[in-house]
Amino acid sequence: MKIIRHPSKGKLHRPVVALGTFDGVHLGHCRVIEAAVSYAKKIGAHSAAITFDPHPQEIVAPSRGLKLLTTLAEREALLADLSVDSVVVSRFTSQLRKLSYRQYVERYLVKKLGVRAVFVGYDYALGKGRSGTAAELKKLGREFGFEVHVIPPVKVRGRIVKSGLIRELLLKGNFKLAHTLMGHPYRLTGKVVKGKGIGGKVLGFPTANLKLDPRKLIPAAGVYGGIVGKLKCAVNIGLQPTFGHNIQLVEAHLLNFHGRLLGQTLTVELTSRLRTERRFSSVAQLKVQIKKDIARLREM
Repeated sequence: MKIIRHPSKGKLHRPVVALGTFDGVHLGHCRVIEAAVSYAKKIGAHSAAITFDPHPQEIVAPSRGLKLLTTLAEREALLADLSVDSVVVSRFTSQLRKLSYRQYVERYLVKKLGVRAVFVGYDYALGKGRSGTAAELKKLGREFGFEVHVIPPVKVRGRIVKSGLIRELLLKGNFKLAHTLMGHPYRLTGKVVKGKGIGGKVLGFPTANLKLDPRKLIPAAGVYGGIVGKLKCAVNIGLQPTFGHNIQLVEAHLLNFHGRLLGQTLTVELTSRLRTERRFSSVAQLKVQIKKDIARLREM
């Protein structure tokens, strides 16, 4: 286990923990974590969020090709925003996968962390074969002397907020609802790499081409509005069909920015989807559309 403090508030002793993978840190996850933080403050304890990396499905079912809503760094930052005292990263390995839920609880939660209380979502399960349900966790809590609090599901428009649903919405282009279920902008973090220069030299709108973690879920192709730091940006995700390319690119044009970004790591927060990607009959038509996209973005 790796313990990361945001910020450090003393030794991690008998903490109140929120337990889960928390990929996406969506509204359902936030409800669990906020409940743990609130309870820790009430009883004067240290709060912590435990997350797993890699995502358990990457080890248990690699053939599914799971795409992440958050890289570990993005997840850590979002968890820290929820005012937990510490983020604890539990490495999920093939060895850890073989542990029963009782072995995991006794070895990590009890002996290593000495937890005082554990908060989980309604459908949480851990251990080999996911046999450690919330009900089983409560039994172990009574045995080892820690509390277990199970948080009910969060519903939006009659649908339970889940990471799988958000992935589905992002891939289908329903960004507005996905954004609502997340409760925060969707983040894309990557290193700025050299591109073909089409944005700046051909179109007159220089872009930062991002090289992303290959495990990261990239939303449906289109043009998005976003933020980098305090600057608005237009983000193009797609194949640049007007130029006949067949490699997916993620490129951001920062408004009112003049400088070099090559080699830097940027986090782009997507806030809206402006339009779908389409092929234009000429570069001139594409330029006109880009100007409209940017004008719309400025007004938003």
